[in-house]
Amino acid sequence: MNQYNTCNINFEKSVLSSIVFEPKQFDDLILSSDDFYLPSHQDIFNTMLKLTNNDEPIDEEFIKKELLKINKFNEQVMLEILSANPISKLEAYVKEIKTLSINRKIAKTTLQVQAGKLEKIEELQSLKFQLDNVGSDISYKKSDKNILNIFDKFDIDFARIDEIKSEYLFDNFLVKNEITMISATPGEGKSLLSVALSNMLLLNDKVDQVYYLDGDNSVATLKNRNIHHLKQQHGNKFRYFCGLQKIELQKIIQTLQKIDLSNCLIVFDSIKNFIAGDRDKNKDVSKVMDVLKALRNKGATVIFLHHNNKKQKDFESDFAGSSAFAEDTSNAFKLVKNEHKKALILTPYKARVGELHNLAFQYHNNHTLTGLDYLEANETEEIEQINSEVISFVEEQNQKPTYTQIMQHLQKQGFARNKSNQALQNGKGRYWKEDKLTQNNRSVYTLIKQPIVTEYVVINDTDKSNKSDKSIFRASVDTDTNKDKPYKCDSESKGSPPDNQNLISIPQI
Repeated sequence: MNQYNTCNINFEKSVLSSIVFEPKQFDDLILSSDDFYLPSHQDIFNTMLKLTNNDEPIDEEFIKKELLKINKFNEQVMLEILSANPISKLEAYVKEIKTLSINRKIAKTTLQVQAGKLEKIEELQSLKFQLDNVGSDISYKKSDKNILNIFDKFDIDFARIDEIKSEYLFDNFLVKNEITMISATPGEGKSLLSVALSNMLLLNDKVDQVYYLDGDNSVATLKNRNIHHLKQQHGNKFRYFCGLQKIELQKIIQTLQKIDLSNCLIVFDSIKNFIAGDRDKNKDVSKVMDVLKALRNKGATVIFLHHNNKKQKDFESDFAGSSAFAEDTSNAFKLVKNEHKKALILTPYKARVGELHNLAFQYHNNHTLTGLDYLEANETEEIEQINSEVISFVEEQNQKPTYTQIMQHLQKQGFARNKSNQALQNGKGRYWKEDKLTQNNRSVYTLIKQPIVTEYVVINDTDKSNKSDKSIFRASVDTDTNKDKPYKCDSESKGSPPDNQNLISIPQI
């Protein structure tokens, strides 16, 4: 072997050795396998490329395993590469390997042209152009084949994406395989809402598995809220992690990132417990949001609970801390609780995926939710009193009262004008309707007949003592005919109530 080839081979060993000791350099190499002189070096380079494309580590054992599969492992060659001195800056070595490679190709192509293969003239000119530009941006572009391999690997699949439709785990609220943030001030019911959602989604086979990571609440709180009963009901389908150290929670998260999470729900309660740093700094928040996105990419639907900033003067932000929380989440809701109506009220403030609605629920002690009318759920005790006063006043009138007459009556009863107007506007189409008269352009009001809504709990006949094993149904009863209308099932129920089941009436709140 002449001195020229020996030098070339030493360059190749140093480059391959450097990659083994620092694999991240491989992506910066603007080389192809045929740039290497020795066939064994070409095999090793191709193996490194395969490992990179398969997201596997480039190290001695993985290279050996792949080469053994194709019966091309040479232990002596591998030892020579590992014993070569790795180098931190490869530019000069890569340039030399590329120069030698092009010169070999020029020599071969020149012989072909001299032998009469004139179609090779254009190829020869291209090679000479490459040689003149070794070290420039042109020479450091990957070969066409490698470019296509990389682009094909990461390019979007039109047909697959075109078939994607937003799938809801809970209509107009929880979008499957997305990240949803629920923010609220302390004590508003974030945890109760999330636990109820977890329970209902399992009951209705919307998800196969729930992983609930609770860094906020104590084990005593779980017992007080009877959350541990859900573990008894759902078994290992309901994984609830509570009272753990941060390092233990991180171990769970790392394990989740290694498994298939299709059709799984993961809840972080609350997200501040999983930030290693300052929640006001984007760089710290982005790290935990990257974890949530990795879980989503594994197939999971992710909910994370977060806190609002404390109200300052007349300003209250939707959430506390860095903007990265909102930037990296798909959808976000603000949660408030109306104690008067016993209502949990959700208002969306970011909707990247799906069609989100204003929603309101009543939470039940068996960890289920009943949907409420959003406007009604927002009513304060004062607004409710005004509504009752308006209904009574309209019923007592011989003629349809006007807007002015109603407002005058409400003010005589001591209600403020702005609150009275708010109640009249919100109640239109729900409790009363407004008709415009052509004469004097006046508005008159008539009442809307209200259905009586009764809730029923269906208890499993096999075990009537098991209060958790039940589905909730709502039946609207016409006040005129007193005949049941067809059952309308809420999202937590699985169908119409069977005729032979025991029905327990729950008064509507």
